[in-house]
Amino acid sequence: MQEKIRTYPFDEEGIKTIEESSHGINWPVVYLIHDDKCIYIGETTSAAYRMKQHLNNNEKKKLKVVEIVFDNEYNKSVILDYEQRLIKYFSVDGHFRVLNKNKGQQASHDYYDRKGYRSKFPALWNELRKKKLVDKTIEVIENDNIFKFSPYNSLTGEQNLVAVKILKTIVDSFHVPNFEHSLSLVKGCAGTGKTVLAISIINSLVNAINIDDNVVDDFNEYEELDLDKLTALKKVKEFIQLERNGKPLSIGFVFPMEGIRGTVRKVFKACGNGLTADMVIGPNDVVKKHYDVLFVDEAHRLKRRKNLTGFGAYDKTCEKLGLDKYETNQLEWILKSAKHVVLFYDENQSVKSSDITYKEFKSTYKRCANPIWPYVLQTQMRCEGGDSYIKYIRQIMDGTVGKFKAIDNYDFLMFDDVNHMVETIRRKDLEMGLCKTVAGFAWDWTTKQKGTVPNNMDCYNRLVANGEYDIEIDGHKYIWNLANNDWINRQDSTYTIGCIHSSQGYDMNYCGVIFGNEIDYDPVKGKIIVKLENFKDKKVKAGTDEEDVKELIINTYTTILARGIKGCYVYACNPNLQEYLRKYIAHANDITIN
Repeated sequence: MQEKIRTYPFDEEGIKTIEESSHGINWPVVYLIHDDKCIYIGETTSAAYRMKQHLNNNEKKKLKVVEIVFDNEYNKSVILDYEQRLIKYFSVDGHFRVLNKNKGQQASHDYYDRKGYRSKFPALWNELRKKKLVDKTIEVIENDNIFKFSPYNSLTGEQNLVAVKILKTIVDSFHVPNFEHSLSLVKGCAGTGKTVLAISIINSLVNAINIDDNVVDDFNEYEELDLDKLTALKKVKEFIQLERNGKPLSIGFVFPMEGIRGTVRKVFKACGNGLTADMVIGPNDVVKKHYDVLFVDEAHRLKRRKNLTGFGAYDKTCEKLGLDKYETNQLEWILKSAKHVVLFYDENQSVKSSDITYKEFKSTYKRCANPIWPYVLQTQMRCEGGDSYIKYIRQIMDGTVGKFKAIDNYDFLMFDDVNHMVETIRRKDLEMGLCKTVAGFAWDWTTKQKGTVPNNMDCYNRLVANGEYDIEIDGHKYIWNLANNDWINRQDSTYTIGCIHSSQGYDMNYCGVIFGNEIDYDPVKGKIIVKLENFKDKKVKAGTDEEDVKELIINTYTTILARGIKGCYVYACNPNLQEYLRKYIAHANDITIN
């Protein structure tokens, strides 16, 4: 199979030439219409007819050139897949402003020889680079935050079904008077695509006003959107036009963690097409205006008034809402600040004593929201090891694992030497990017810096030159992450060791995990134990029941073990834990590491 790209002027004469070509009528193709600044990407089985439609469109008729991508082996499934991928990759590349708004969001699906067709996509991308239509390599694009959090991500069938249901629910909540504060609750473990789903729904709501009312059989601009989703979006558009006089919905996307919040804010600013940086907010910001819809990612990280870094802002928000600061929590703030709230939650990712407990979380939303629509995401989207890997690491951590299990398509390896693991991760980071080492909080953060640390190597080099460090294992010395915010994308992240607070919510290609001295295995009791005297996070321990702290520590390791897309490398400081983990994780010395 070899894709061909043919270039035509985007005018009547060009369309006539397309019509006379072998691929102009009744043949599946992908097309790119552009000028020097803007591009529109689509797919069709009749290029000539589709170009006539686009030439009559006020926005697109200003474009100058159309590129037709075709192959003798293309079918409808292939061009849908390629269209989605091209929209996403072009939006990250940045050479053009992508004009597509709702396109590329239909549910993705498998099809015959999809792996074979997708393996040819890099060759097509290289051809586009040769034609100077794109600038960046695929490798650079796939490591970009905009790629990972793109509003153009295609959804799985499971995600799409939940998206459609939530869109319908939001519309219903606008029309029923007694739905004062309603709730959609989406539960899913790490890697099930909760953030991607949230961004996709937000993008759909923002651009619902652009839905074409004139559905034209097979050639409508939104021809491949799921019919139910299209119907729901048209209802949103109707609501905006008739009941709000065209005024857009007020939408907020709440992130409890500052680091990932800043990253997604940059993504929204870069994406445009209705997404704006000020949509991405912290919990304290919800009282600044009234919201029609609030989305909350990592809702398990919402706070209560316990072991906070500062109580001032928390108390001030409670006062504005007229709530008792000792009885309320950030979840109640959010539920009282919007007509409809969409929460994304995983109780197993709560890692601090200031986080709302599952019991408090449940009692709060039952008290403050009505009605409540529950949804579940089950399919693993991050780890190439799939659902079986996530289940396996949970069994290892809770002591219910039966026997060793080889994980297909995933590098899950145990190291005897910590520096061998750290250096292997660093080498992989130089090769492919987004490969980092993370550890449990078993060492004091003595190198912590005051103020903002510039994103360069200066601070790290200075600390090393002065002989300063935080972590020492078998004579090897390391420094904690020099900043929590967007640590994974910092220049010094390759050389520093991250913690749960700098890594939660991010994807890595490979993640190295250091089990510190605070976690061990008791061979007599046959279970993983926690040594609180070696746990250095004082705020987590303060005034918190020992069993609750132990559960938070187990959650921490389970969470960071699920950060890696392609693989996870493990080292344990305590010998008993090393011996336990060796039974269930392949040994690095037995494997050739590429």
